[in-house]
Amino acid sequence: MEVTFLGTGAAFSPHAYNSSILVDRKILMDAGAPLTVHLPRVGVSLDEPRAVVLSHFHADHTFGLAWLILGRVMLNDRPPSLSIYGPRGTTAYLERLLDLAWGEEMRRMSWQRLQLRVQELADGDSFQLDGSRGQAFKMQHASRLDCLGFVIERDGVRLGYTGDAEMSPRLDALIEASDHVISEMTYDDRGGELHLARKDIKELMTRHPSVRFILTHRGGESSVNGAVMARDFLTLQLPLH
Repeated sequence: MEVTFLGTGAAFSPHAYNSSILVDRKILMDAGAPLTVHLPRVGVSLDEPRAVVLSHFHADHTFGLAWLILGRVMLNDRPPSLSIYGPRGTTAYLERLLDLAWGEEMRRMSWQRLQLRVQELADGDSFQLDGSRGQAFKMQHASRLDCLGFVIERDGVRLGYTGDAEMSPRLDALIEASDHVISEMTYDDRGGELHLARKDIKELMTRHPSVRFILTHRGGESSVNGAVMARDFLTLQLPLH
């Protein structure tokens, strides 16, 4: 499995772009980065992704999707279809996002031309994307939003992705179901609400010693021994050895 980080910064990080991760050139996990720039920079056309998995609806995880959707339509006579997976409310959120970005007429046109398919997920739901099995896990983050993490099983690798999360039993369950996990680490040692801190990551690594941790959504520049520190445009081949 090939994983490329298109954005690894927390919402207001001065060091990195916002969240987006590309798996095997076909699956995007979140879409906060400027994808019309970052996908070509890593040698991937706007046509290549077949699916987008959204963890929640905050701007730093979703706003790049408006550019991807319309850019894909405007630059191609026959744009390939796109599937989007996310929490309950994803369809309505995408409609509002595209209406705000481009207007209702362009939203309707791009939705039709892309044959846009949306699947809304809840905690425990299984789904298929690009030939791989996925499972959704409810994460604690913003109380007014449904927030999910995911495990995607592909080519013998069980890759977890926390999205934004606080410590919770379902976070532990997601990590337990993974052999590699891409986890947020927004805070350094001081900690805080809504997100994970360095001390939380160290605790999770102690509880799950067989899981390889890859850290993203970073608000600072601290590191954790034994974890891979993601950076913008880093590409990893999984499994890690």
